[in-house]
Amino acid sequence: MKIRLFGREVLEITRPGKTKNRADDWAAALSGGDDALGSTAALKISAVFRCVDLLSKTMATLPLHLYRVEDGKKEYATEHRLYQMLLRLPNPYTTAYEFWQMFTTNLLLTKGAYARIKRNSHGQITSLWNIPTCNVVYTGTNARTGEPYITVTDGQGNAENLYPWDYMHVPGMLYQDPTDPEDPLEMAADVLGLTKNLSGYAAATFRQGINPGGFIEIPTGLSEDAYNRLQRDFEQKYAGVRNSGKFILLEEGAKAQLFTRDLEKTQVLESRKFAVAEICRIFGVPPHMCMDMDRATFSNIEQQSREYVRDAINPLSVRMEEAVYRDMLTPMERKKYFAKFNTKALLRGDTAAQTQFYNSMRQNGIMTADEIRDSEDMNPLPDGLGKIAYINGNMLPLQNAINNTPRGGAAGAQNKTREVSGK
Repeated sequence: MKIRLFGREVLEITRPGKTKNRADDWAAALSGGDDALGSTAALKISAVFRCVDLLSKTMATLPLHLYRVEDGKKEYATEHRLYQMLLRLPNPYTTAYEFWQMFTTNLLLTKGAYARIKRNSHGQITSLWNIPTCNVVYTGTNARTGEPYITVTDGQGNAENLYPWDYMHVPGMLYQDPTDPEDPLEMAADVLGLTKNLSGYAAATFRQGINPGGFIEIPTGLSEDAYNRLQRDFEQKYAGVRNSGKFILLEEGAKAQLFTRDLEKTQVLESRKFAVAEICRIFGVPPHMCMDMDRATFSNIEQQSREYVRDAINPLSVRMEEAVYRDMLTPMERKKYFAKFNTKALLRGDTAAQTQFYNSMRQNGIMTADEIRDSEDMNPLPDGLGKIAYINGNMLPLQNAINNTPRGGAAGAQNKTREVSGK
């Protein structure tokens, strides 16, 4: 394969190292090599598509804010040029939703996700661009400086080396080699291959639509004309889902033998249901979110939805947040800036539960009115009224409780004594 590197044509014969990030080469051969699955083929499996679509859309809808920490307080860093890129518009042609959905999809289906970081002459970030993982043809280490780098092609034969300052990288699962993530499709090859084969078998069965009540045995045989006539009548009268189960009219001593060949008795449907659950386990998505409601109840669906946020969305969020911190912020900026996805909206319960939660947080002085309003996407109260923290008046300071002192403290106790004594 000939590529152009920094304006010079080079012939790529072999690549040192062991990381080749071409998506079509990543899946292992299944069932003797006939069922190799790349990321595109895997997405054609409905359960895989649903899991990837759900996770990527969830991440894309979460606001990613850049915060500034000063004097122990965190605030939105709206003055930083990276703030709007992460939250709204990474580049002039891509919204934040589109950017993070594509980034997450690459992360879920390949060995990792990449984004190109464009900077001006002062080193300031001007835009962010997704790099399809299949375009990353090599990852290695500079022999002179020891820096990791990637080689990216544009599909037209041009290639470019990018160093950490120029790209953001979130690797997949790290296991044996910290520089070479595991391939998720290769690890799930058996399940995905079985699911693909079962889907193909079921589709072929329904597409052909031939399900007679038995088979035909003709002891004397048939002439060519008789055979052709039987075949023609068979296709016209008995083929198709509408004619499924009909008995066949026989002649010339032919005998019909009954047999059953439905998908339930061959356990195809049951196997496909099991495969859906297996794929959900791989991606950490509750089965009911893939429309598998066999064991779903009202109570466990709510609990599983919270586990989905805790066990699937939060790990993805942290991985991306830390990649932004490492790859997009300078050493000086890291001292007071950090990025964080807002996942609070995903954890909201029903209206009654949410109201009870806010009441508890408000009465115990944990949240102010403005903080509650901000959680509900509402503006602060005017004149700073929502910045005051309140606490339930029936509560005593711990020290007063130890000394058996009333709410007013020592002064309150003295006043009470004067009232009793009449002084």
